[in-house]
Amino acid sequence: MKSILIGSIGVLTECSEIQRRAFNEAFKDFGLDWYWNVANYVKMLETPGGIDRIIKYSNLKFDQNIANKIHSLKIKYFDLFSKDNLKPRDGILDVINYAHNNDIKLGFITTTNEATLNLVMKNLSKFIDFSQFDLITYDKFAKNKKPDPDIYNYTIEKLKLTPKTSLAIENTLESCNSSIQANLYTLFYPGEYSLCEDNSKIIKNIFEAVKSFFEGNQQ
Repeated sequence: MKSILIGSIGVLTECSEIQRRAFNEAFKDFGLDWYWNVANYVKMLETPGGIDRIIKYSNLKFDQNIANKIHSLKIKYFDLFSKDNLKPRDGILDVINYAHNNDIKLGFITTTNEATLNLVMKNLSKFIDFSQFDLITYDKFAKNKKPDPDIYNYTIEKLKLTPKTSLAIENTLESCNSSIQANLYTLFYPGEYSLCEDNSKIIKNIFEAVKSFFEGNQQ
């Protein structure tokens, strides 16, 4: 079974700056003097997981409970700042339509938290019909978050996929490791805040890359 697995929120939409601003407002509300500038936040995005970033930035002084409280405030501001400000990245609608028109299963395979996922889907719903997706995941679907391959292994089993005719699209090299470890062909489609020093790894025209993969497999 063929499939296209969109691996993260950042593949669908460019929202890193909105999330960075939301974190900083949450820190103010919580009484912290923290401030994440662009340079620091870009580096932090190499590792998935906002709650984990909070704990790490506190030098492990904050436990999961405190981090969850801060992250809940961040979600509030992310919701506020996202309104009418999110749109699909270039080529993404073409990729979704290509899957729909060619009987290719479609997955949104993220290990972000459910609240963030729902917020993004709500704000993109005027552009994207998420009922077209065969599977949408979040952190509770896998024991270990990316870059562990758990979520992709779950997806392969759940959708009865053939890895040889499936591809994943990720926006960070760290998350690419997750799909690669699950033996999936992976396209690296970085956003504005994604670090990569090797230009040869970057996909610039995502639709043409997806189309080329499937048409090549037909030969």
